[in-house]
Amino acid sequence: MKMVKKKKLNEIPVSTLSNVFESIKAVGRGDSELPNWAGGKVYIGSEAKQYWENLRSNGNSLDSFSKLYSDNKDLIAAIAHHHPESISTLAKLISREESNVSRTLGKLEKFGLVKLIPSQSGRAKRPILIMEKVRFDFDLLSGQMSLTGLKQPIAA
Repeated sequence: MKMVKKKKLNEIPVSTLSNVFESIKAVGRGDSELPNWAGGKVYIGSEAKQYWENLRSNGNSLDSFSKLYSDNKDLIAAIAHHHPESISTLAKLISREESNVSRTLGKLEKFGLVKLIPSQSGRAKRPILIMEKVRFDFDLLSGQMSLTGLKQPIAA
């Protein structure tokens, strides 16, 4: 007797972008029924699944995000408007210690809002804003949340 692995109720399926597009087109043509992920979520690639699962498991909560954001609006705005070439340049722009800015950027990177790009010369890292707008998915029972980027900033 062959064992069939049942899909967990809360398990989000993984697919490729081309498969998602093909499924949507097939439904539109009337060639196929709605896929099992219709009306829900689907990860585009296993890397996306791993990223979002790690993000959720790192204990990200609305409280921690809210505090991090409210304490660092100036830092986020400086990245978006000035496109600093390094963490030290950013620290000078907002008049904060470089070590403090570096730790804060690490936290923002864990939430997926900022990315630190290695410099071509030396050890400096350039902070870039990954998302300008986000959507929250908040689990009322666990207090865990995930963020989905809705608007990508213009590449600097």
